[in-house]
Amino acid sequence: MNVPKPLRGIVFVGGPGSELREWMGTDRKAAERSAPEVIARFYRKIDEAKAQLAAATPTLGTAAKHHYSAELASDDRERGSGGTLVLRKLTSPQRATLLRLLVAGELPDDEAEAVMGDAADAVLAVGAADKSLARLDLLKALAEAQLEAMGGQEQRDSGKVALTPPTSPLLQPETLPVAAPVPTRPVTHSGETVAELLGLFHRERTVAGSSLAERTMAEHKVAVRMLEEFLGQGVVARSITTADIRNYKNALIETPANYTKRLPGMILPKAIAANTKLAKPFPTLNASTINEKWLSHISTILGWATKNGYLEYNPARGIKVDLGKGYKEPTRVGFSGDDLKRLFGDALFADPAKYESRQWALLVALYTGARSSSEVRRIKLADVYQEQGVWVFDLMEATKNVHSKRLVPIHKKLIELGILDYVERLKGRGQINLFWDWEPEDKINRWFLRTYKEQVGIVDARKVFHSFRNTLKTALARHGINRDVSDLITGHKDQSVGGIYIGDVHVTMIEAMRDGLNRVEFQLEQAIGP
Repeated sequence: MNVPKPLRGIVFVGGPGSELREWMGTDRKAAERSAPEVIARFYRKIDEAKAQLAAATPTLGTAAKHHYSAELASDDRERGSGGTLVLRKLTSPQRATLLRLLVAGELPDDEAEAVMGDAADAVLAVGAADKSLARLDLLKALAEAQLEAMGGQEQRDSGKVALTPPTSPLLQPETLPVAAPVPTRPVTHSGETVAELLGLFHRERTVAGSSLAERTMAEHKVAVRMLEEFLGQGVVARSITTADIRNYKNALIETPANYTKRLPGMILPKAIAANTKLAKPFPTLNASTINEKWLSHISTILGWATKNGYLEYNPARGIKVDLGKGYKEPTRVGFSGDDLKRLFGDALFADPAKYESRQWALLVALYTGARSSSEVRRIKLADVYQEQGVWVFDLMEATKNVHSKRLVPIHKKLIELGILDYVERLKGRGQINLFWDWEPEDKINRWFLRTYKEQVGIVDARKVFHSFRNTLKTALARHGINRDVSDLITGHKDQSVGGIYIGDVHVTMIEAMRDGLNRVEFQLEQAIGP
C-alpha cells in the first residue's frame, strides 16, 4: 500500500520507504483470507500517522503560543547575561506602536513583513507546517503574541515575579473538541465489513492492472468512513439493508458540506445536529455531489461485492436523491467575452516573452479545455511533441477516466504566443513539468480563485478555473465543430476508437481535431500578445 509522501517520515521511522508491505506466504487462499486484516492494519498505521502530522502542524494559536514563550525565554537569557535591556527599553514604544498597527490591519504589507516577517518564516519553515495559513493572519497573530510578551517584560522590569496571564484569545489554553465516539453496530451477521470489502476491491483492481485513480480511491475511503459514522464502526456489509441506505441518503441531504473541517471532532450525525443549532448553519451537501460521489461510491463497492459473492444483493443500487426534471441553475458556467478581456487584458499578459506558469496555465486551460488539477498540472515537458506533424499535449496521465487520457492538438494561438519556445527554455533549466511550480496544494488554481479573478473584477462564484473548459466546449459548438471531434478534444470519447468518428478518410483523427480546434478564435487580439 502506497504511503502519502507527507506521512513517510512518520510511518517509516527506521529509514526511507514509500509502501507498506507484508509477506502473505505462498498459500493463496490463506493470503486472501488474511488480506482484509492486513489491509485494515495498514490503514490504521496511515490514520495514526495522519493524526501525528496534524498534531505537529502549527495553527495560528500554536504559532502565537510558541512565539510568546520563546520571547519570554529570550528575555530570561538576556537578564541572566546582562544583555541589551537598556536598548530594548529605548526601542520598545516605537515597536509596540508598529505591532498594534499590524494587529489592527493598518500597517502596509512591506512594513508588516519588516516587523514580523522573520518570525513568520520560522513558523512556515517547520517541516509539517500548514502552508495554507494566510500570511497576513500569521503576521497579525505573531504581532499579538509579541505585544503580550513585551507586556510581560515590562512587568519583570517593575520587579514583578509572577506575570499576569496574557489576555489574547490566541494565548489561552485550548479546549480541543472531544471526538464523539463512533457508534458500534450490534453484530447480527458474520462476514466482511464494508471497509474490508473496499480493501479487497482496490487490491483486485491493482493486481489486475486496472487500478483506480488515486483521487477516486481516496474518495472511496471517505465514502466508507462517512457510512460507518452513520451505521456504526465496522459495520458488516451483509447486515446493511436498502432501508439503511435510504436513511443514510436522507442524512446526507442534511449534512453540512466540509463538516470535518467546519465542525472538527464530530461524526456525521453529530455534525448534522450541531449545524441545525447554529444561528447561521453551514450550507449542506450538494444533491449532485451526494449522488455522484457518496452514494455512487458506496453502490460501486457493494456492487462489486455482490458480483463476487460476498453479498446476496446490492442494497445501495438505485438509491439517489431525486433531482427532478425542472431547470436548475448550473453550478459552474463559462467565461463571457467580457470576462476573457478582463482576464487576458491585464498587464500580466502584456508581454508574451515574459510569460511563466500563471500566464501559460490560463491560456492552456482556455485553448485545450483540460481540467486544472487532474490534467493541466500533470503535463510534462516530454508530453509536448509532434504527432503526425501536429504539435500536441499528451494527457495520458489524466486521472478522471479512460476517455480523459488523450492527445489534444496545441492551438495555433498558443504556438503564436511562444509556448514551444517556453517548453525549450524549461528543458534548458532542467525542469520536468510544464507547470513546475503548480504544487503544493493547487498553487496556481488557488491563486486564480482567491486573487486574480477578483483582481480583474470577476465576482461570479460560478466562474472558476474549470470555467475555461466550459468556455472552450461552448466555443467548439458555436463554431460548428463536429460533436464527435469536439468530444475527442475534451475527453468525452475514447481516442483509441476515435478514428471511426471522422467522416473524411483522407483526414486523420489528429488532423481533424487540429482543424476543428483552430477554427475557434476568442476575441483576445486587443488584450493579449503582439
